[in-house]
Amino acid sequence: MHLSLQRMKKAKGFTLIELMIVVAILGILAAIAIPALTKYMRRSKTSEARTNIAKMFDGVSSYYNAEHVERGKVNLLKNGGAQSQLAPHRCPVANPNDTTTNKLTPPLNVDCNAGPGGRCQPSVGGGGGGKYDIGLWTGDPVWDAINFVMEQGHYFHYGFKAKNSGTYGNCQFTAQAFGDLNGDGTVFSTFERAAAASQDGITAAAGLYIDRELE
Repeated sequence: MHLSLQRMKKAKGFTLIELMIVVAILGILAAIAIPALTKYMRRSKTSEARTNIAKMFDGVSSYYNAEHVERGKVNLLKNGGAQSQLAPHRCPVANPNDTTTNKLTPPLNVDCNAGPGGRCQPSVGGGGGGKYDIGLWTGDPVWDAINFVMEQGHYFHYGFKAKNSGTYGNCQFTAQAFGDLNGDGTVFSTFERAAAASQDGITAAAGLYIDRELE
C-alpha cells in the first residue's frame, strides 16, 4: 500500500515550484544563447565584405599594371621635361580627364535589411525594399574597369576611392565595404584596404582597417 501511494505521487508530475525553476533556467539559457547567436550571425556576414574587398583590390591592381592609351592623347613637353597628358598606368576614373574617383554602390539610403533575406538586391530597374538598379554596376566605367559587379543579393555597400598623380601614374586607392548589420540605419560597419601604386609596384596596407565590425 505504501509503495502504491508513492507511485501515485510521482504520477502527478512536476510541482509548480519545479516548473518555475525549469522556466527560470530556460530563460537564463535563452538570455545567454540569443545574443551569442545574433553576434555569430552578424559576424558570418562580414565574410562577404572581406572576400569582395579582395576581389576589388585584385581588379584595381590588374587595371593599374596594364598600360592604357587613350585615343588622341600624346605626351606634352612642360617645364623642360616630358609630362604625359594622361598616364599610361593609373587607377580607373569615371572620366579620362579626371584625377580622382569616389564611388559607392548602392547608395547608403538603400536599406539592405529591407530586401529579400535581409540583403540588397540588384535588379533591372530596381524598386521595392532593398532593391536597386543593377545598372549602377554594369553601366559604370569604374566598376567595369576593375571587373567588379554584384549580381546577387548582398549585405554590404561597396566603395572605391582613388587619386592619380605623376607622369607614370602614381595612384592611391582604397577599397571599401559598409554594412548596417544590426539594422539601426545610422551606424555602419566599415571595412577598408588602402594601397599606393607607382612605377616601383603596388604597396598595400598589411591588412584590413575595420571599424565597428558588427554594427
